[in-house]
Amino acid sequence: MEGNKDIISIDQMISILILTAISTGILSLPRRLAEIVPFDHWIVLLVAGLVVLAMVAIYAWIIKLKPGEQYFDILTDALSKPGAYIAALLYIVYYVGLIGFVTRIFGEVIKVYLLVKTPIEIINVSILVSCIYLSRKGVEVLGRLSMFILPIGSVVTVILFLLSLTKTNFRNLLPVFQISPAQVLQGVPATMLSFLGLEVALFFGGNLEKPKESTKILFAVAVVVLFYLAVLVSAFSQFGPIQMKSLVWPTLDLFDTVDIPGLFIENVQVLVMSTWVMAVFSTIAPLYLAGTITLKSITGFGDQAALAAFLLPFIYFVSLVPENLAHVYKAADGFTRYFASIVVVGVPLIVLISLLVQERLKKGAGEGA
Repeated sequence: MEGNKDIISIDQMISILILTAISTGILSLPRRLAEIVPFDHWIVLLVAGLVVLAMVAIYAWIIKLKPGEQYFDILTDALSKPGAYIAALLYIVYYVGLIGFVTRIFGEVIKVYLLVKTPIEIINVSILVSCIYLSRKGVEVLGRLSMFILPIGSVVTVILFLLSLTKTNFRNLLPVFQISPAQVLQGVPATMLSFLGLEVALFFGGNLEKPKESTKILFAVAVVVLFYLAVLVSAFSQFGPIQMKSLVWPTLDLFDTVDIPGLFIENVQVLVMSTWVMAVFSTIAPLYLAGTITLKSITGFGDQAALAAFLLPFIYFVSLVPENLAHVYKAADGFTRYFASIVVVGVPLIVLISLLVQERLKKGAGEGA
């Protein structure tokens, strides 16, 4: 789909953003926070949520200022042609790295819980090829798929979450309101990996049916924060901060504790993994599509479908570079703190400031005339 046919509604955009943010990051978020701060982990998450809310507000503002324009054209207006190409290259490197890390974590989880004897290379290629196929179809198909997957995933997740509450001990959350501002600031960067992907709003904003409604995408951030908060509180209530540090993927362990006599599904873990696989697919696909759109803008190549496979070998290489899971998370931490922050916060902020200055100058010139 091309041109004005590839249109999505604001509801589809919100669904895409929710599914993009919730994937592999939530698996290790409780453990990562337990390693950095001793208590009040939920406060750190809420502060991080406010930071992300401000970040997405910048995205919505940019979309509203340039309704119907593709992000590369907006970059060109704000940063000039050379600056737009540099920024676009940064985004491509960012998406290759982020998808590579997400794919590797996905492969590790699948290999541990489902396909023990299957080589991780096969698992990684399988998920990437399926995402390539969706990337060839455009934003509108992605929007319709997201509207289909989100209700199913939400119902299953809510049921599993409620069942997991039977073994919680809320005393494990004590003490409360004891964390210092310095500790909060120390813990916020550890949560940012779980929020990466929301910047795809910039790349799909030109396909938004009603750009003036772009501020509604802040609702997606609120949903993601509330979901993370529920998982965080439930996980710490059940395992406690001490045991949490010894768990690789506390969220999966949380749902794995669900054991209700007489349940028609013998192994709840199958249901958990099925839902999670859909969530990861719904994360990688928008990221892949955003990377493909950026590559198309740089090259000027007319066939987006043909470009979809170009990024595959680079992403596949990145997914296999870390030697083990510990190296994956170490590399992902460095990637998030030093590179991703520039791409998802720095570049859009500079773009917004440039657009506002240009708008102010145009108004001044109009009044002077």
